[in-house]
Amino acid sequence: MCAVTGGCKDLVKEFSYTLNHRRATLHFKTPPACPTTRALQRLMEQKGTSKRVSAPLDCTHTALFTKRQPLDSLRKKLRVAFGGAKRPDLNDWVVEELVNTAEAHKRGARVAPLVGFGYSKDRFGLMEDFFIITGLLTGHTDGWEWVNARPEQVETLITSAFELLHSLHQQGISHMDLWAANIMIPDRMPGAAKAIDLENCFCRPTAYLAETLGFQFGFFYFREIYRFITEAHYDQLVEAALTKYPDIDRARFDHCYQISKHEQIGRKDRRAVFLEGALQSRW
Repeated sequence: MCAVTGGCKDLVKEFSYTLNHRRATLHFKTPPACPTTRALQRLMEQKGTSKRVSAPLDCTHTALFTKRQPLDSLRKKLRVAFGGAKRPDLNDWVVEELVNTAEAHKRGARVAPLVGFGYSKDRFGLMEDFFIITGLLTGHTDGWEWVNARPEQVETLITSAFELLHSLHQQGISHMDLWAANIMIPDRMPGAAKAIDLENCFCRPTAYLAETLGFQFGFFYFREIYRFITEAHYDQLVEAALTKYPDIDRARFDHCYQISKHEQIGRKDRRAVFLEGALQSRW
């Protein structure tokens, strides 16, 4: 039986080469080079943890980035292995990130390319950890680290983020967790920013673009950027960015924008914005 078939059957076929080591299996399109294989084997030998571990692969031969996510419940292990949904229209987050990353890269979106994926098993044969392997975005720094090093250039980060947001929408992609740390800024400016961490993301159009944009612009301010810029100045930058979306309903946009600028919006509520246009203030 081939695991990870549920929402990923096409990916399993596309990534048809398997690297097996101990109780782990990784899928690639082609066999990795020998130094890369040895580094991957060392990765698979590492003892799992209770939290996700994200780090560049320890290999000077190739630039790869790895994520290792523990599957911490029996239901989650079975869903990921056999393809059951967590709830209607939502797979487990590791599967969402895998599928979204592959699809976004196929569309030419500015994201790290998917290189491989796989899983480890425990001694009972159940899935234990899930791996996602992407290209390492060398020559880039995540936006949170970038702006903390140069707070006086926060406007550059914001305009880069808004340009990336528009680019993703043109590719039919709505990133619902696009904050500074999930934006990779090129070390040499000017240059195009790239998006990472696509687990809370949709690769299809929404009937509620105004609400979705309202959330995205508001969330970017709420998630730490408010520390570096006044709200009035940020609003001005948003107004400039909205010229690229001339047909949105401003009343619907403003409703979600004002809430999202000032309140924590959880994952479930973000998906409701995209799917239903629903967002209500808790206050």
